[in-house]
Amino acid sequence: MSHPRSAVIAGLLWIAAGAAFAQPPQLTPQPPAPMPAPVQDQAQPSGDPLAAARRITAAEAREAIEKGTAVLVDVRAKESYDIEHAQGAILLPVYEIPTRANELPKDKLIITYCT
Repeated sequence: MSHPRSAVIAGLLWIAAGAAFAQPPQLTPQPPAPMPAPVQDQAQPSGDPLAAARRITAAEAREAIEKGTAVLVDVRAKESYDIEHAQGAILLPVYEIPTRANELPKDKLIITYCT
């Protein structure tokens, strides 16, 4: 049986929101992916867990953050975060997620970026 936080980790949203908050986007916009089915309390399927991560637009991210229903998490290394990061972003390097995921709010959408 997997820990419920593993579902949160697997479902982390990867977007290029940092670019949207700091400067004009550098990437080609992609249409939002459909919301994946809720993850049941079971082992993760094999393969890339990020392949199933829902993607949202920068506008959707901004709206959720402004409403207070989401938090923005910068998953880059501290050195990159210190140089520049999106306003209000929390630093949680991707390699620390397994040990620090419990620090993330359970009642908000977690939006991650790594630009």
